[in-house]
Amino acid sequence: MSKSSFEQKIGEGFYTIGRQRDQLASEKRKLARQLRYAQHSARLTSLSKQYDFGMVFLATVGIIPLVLVDGQGMRYFWPIQVLCVLSLLIGSRFAWRGRKVLARQKSFDDRFGNWRG
Repeated sequence: MSKSSFEQKIGEGFYTIGRQRDQLASEKRKLARQLRYAQHSARLTSLSKQYDFGMVFLATVGIIPLVLVDGQGMRYFWPIQVLCVLSLLIGSRFAWRGRKVLARQKSFDDRFGNWRG
């Protein structure tokens, strides 16, 4: 094997190793993007579930005493009514924030959904 042929094979080897390194780096970046997507999507899903639970819980806390007070007459009616309306308002705020989270999750999925794989 001549010296120039040997140098050419070494150059081809370096080129091949360089291309493999670039491909591995590209794959690593792609996997990192997919991992960040999955983590962020999981956080948004968890946050959405928390808002759903808070909305249902506070709406239930607001409705049940109103139903119970309605059958018992007017004793302690005003303080309970105020507390029920406040819990319903807080529950509606949770619902509104939950809708914003769902809109954020939808826009995130629309923008980055193609990174799943």
